[in-house]
Amino acid sequence: MDQPTGTSRNDAFAAARPSADLIITGAAVWTGDEARPEAEAVAVLGDRIAAVGSAAEIALWRGRRTQVIAAEGRLIIPGFNDAHVHFVDGGLQLDNVDLRDASSAAEFVRRVGSQASAQTQGDWIQGGGWDEQRWDQPALPTKEMIDPVTADTPALVHRCDLHMAVANSIALRLAGITPDTPDPAGGAIVRDAQGVPTGILKDAAIRLVAGIIPPLTHARRLRAVRRAQEHAASLGVTSVQHMNPTAADIALYMELAESGELTTRIYAAPLETEWAERGRIGIRHGFGSPLLRLGALKGFTDGSLGSATACFFDPYADAPETRGLLTSEMQPRTAILERLLAADEAGMQICLHAIGDRAVSLALDLFEDITQAHGMRDRRFRIEHAQHIALKDFERFNPLGVVASVQPFHVIDDGRWAERRLGTARLRTSYPYRTLLNRHVRLALGTDWYVAPLNPLPTLYAATTRATLDGGNPDGWISEQKITLAEAVTAYTMGSAYAEFQEKVKGSITPGKLADMVFLSDNIFRIAPSQLRDVKVDATIMGGKVVYSA
Repeated sequence: MDQPTGTSRNDAFAAARPSADLIITGAAVWTGDEARPEAEAVAVLGDRIAAVGSAAEIALWRGRRTQVIAAEGRLIIPGFNDAHVHFVDGGLQLDNVDLRDASSAAEFVRRVGSQASAQTQGDWIQGGGWDEQRWDQPALPTKEMIDPVTADTPALVHRCDLHMAVANSIALRLAGITPDTPDPAGGAIVRDAQGVPTGILKDAAIRLVAGIIPPLTHARRLRAVRRAQEHAASLGVTSVQHMNPTAADIALYMELAESGELTTRIYAAPLETEWAERGRIGIRHGFGSPLLRLGALKGFTDGSLGSATACFFDPYADAPETRGLLTSEMQPRTAILERLLAADEAGMQICLHAIGDRAVSLALDLFEDITQAHGMRDRRFRIEHAQHIALKDFERFNPLGVVASVQPFHVIDDGRWAERRLGTARLRTSYPYRTLLNRHVRLALGTDWYVAPLNPLPTLYAATTRATLDGGNPDGWISEQKITLAEAVTAYTMGSAYAEFQEKVKGSITPGKLADMVFLSDNIFRIAPSQLRDVKVDATIMGGKVVYSA
């Protein structure tokens, strides 16, 4: 083994330890580690960080076979850990019709028609991400809009929040949906004045059509995951927490992990209704390897704000006839409590989607019931989204150890129209990240991809500026809820790691932890928050290997 030149003490040290496989030097390292917040070099041995320090200190780890990367002053931070994604759906969306930035009904129709022309015979038109609030004349789409451009190709395209979709006539016919079809529990079939379905389906009603779509082939699912991994690496995302994966998704992840092709770390949280399949064989929270772990469960209490299905104590300002919907999972409450108690007893982690203030309150009630039944322990209950919180409920998070898993991009997206939907008063406690931090609540950051872009930089921009996408709130929408950049990056790394019981394994650039790091084009701590959206990822390292280089 080669030894670096220097003093005899350095020579003795070099002889006593192995050479690093990788050294990064000449960097501005933001470690996320309070013990050593900044450094200029990192040594990696295998898939772990061996040392962090000055260039001179890390030079002692250099050997004949050490790969050296000169960072040239660039900022390096821990790999981003997205605490809430739909990873396979995101990968599929990269090939499906993309309607997220369609600015009019005409553009929506044009893109659906273009996708229909390119479809393989027999395939469904899927994807979407449409948001009628972006259109020059906001109005929900209908089957009549897309029937002329889809011909005999069935279509089901989702709204951006995934809680509403529009189906064309052939899809409704294949699903057997007629004017006489009743609304399912926890869902709604939107109808016109004559009672005829318009094509719009909300929450549980979407499953009436989605349930008849032919399942993904193994090859199509594999392509989606590979596309998702490549996309994640290009954005500095080294870990994701996949909400609602199917058994086939998890089986494919296992296959890729075994073959060495899994380049994104995954924590999978299938539906809580499936707890027994895993609980009976003893899978507990955090079960698995650094690449793929199980043991979390995801449940739904309500819908979304955009679809007016998020559940509130008070009626919607622009739809006073409704307070939103509780999902079918919550009906009856005794059934979900029984399932969650059993899952908790089996040692599984419980994550509940809750957006409206009543839904958040009901989720906290369930967590309290579980704690009272089984006693206190480190469960790390999670509320996914936690967008609107009643004043009385803020103080309940910390004593129960509840993690708020939030997606700041929704702030700058929803902030364009949320006041019309809720009124001014309720917005004071909407997307309340500063209030949660002030109450010592753990935040974990994510995107809800493909609902929002997977790119972490717009998420950091959203958390720190709260400047809405329409330019209407340059100083920040509900500006008192801004958080600092350091707080946001910490929540995106250590916060997300904590949310999956992995804070001792990843989340900071610390000796002994996994070597997951990101090189950024600009030092985000030295630029104005308004410039964060323009920062690029120059390179991504996962487990000591370069998985992306610009």
